[in-house]
Amino acid sequence: MCMLFIFVEGPDDRNYFEAVFGKQFKDHKIIEYSREKKEKISEYLRSINSMPNSDYLFFGDEDGKGIENRKEALLGLYRNLSCEKLYIVQYEIESWYYAGTSRDDCCRLKLKSYQEDTSTLTKEQFQSKLSRPSDRKYIMSQILMCYSKELAQRRNNSFCCFNTYVKESAAV
Repeated sequence: MCMLFIFVEGPDDRNYFEAVFGKQFKDHKIIEYSREKKEKISEYLRSINSMPNSDYLFFGDEDGKGIENRKEALLGLYRNLSCEKLYIVQYEIESWYYAGTSRDDCCRLKLKSYQEDTSTLTKEQFQSKLSRPSDRKYIMSQILMCYSKELAQRRNNSFCCFNTYVKESAAV
């Protein structure tokens, strides 16, 4: 069995991956990298590359910079990072959260102005959909409880690409 290390930017990403993909990633460990030194993460990647029965996935937000530009930036920051194991969330993780939320659940959670295509949804746009911005963490946890991967596949291109990989991969 393969140990899978999943590198994510921060706690919202960790919560998302654990809730949405945790059961599909059998043996896994999620690592938040945004507050770590780049050298430490690069060494972590090097050691995973040398360990038998270990693999990793590395996620970064596009942040409006374009997928290819963001990939190049991350590959430049972290030695030992493989392009084949790098996935870019278009635009930010909030777009993946919102992508799996039905129109009915948006109404129940009092999210404003339902949006079909979430591929360009930013953190700020997600925040503007909240009735009370102070409820952000609560709303995100509620979204994960009613999340639909099938709906997210239709509403966000980068989620669709990654979810297809997960379905087809024997490594997870």
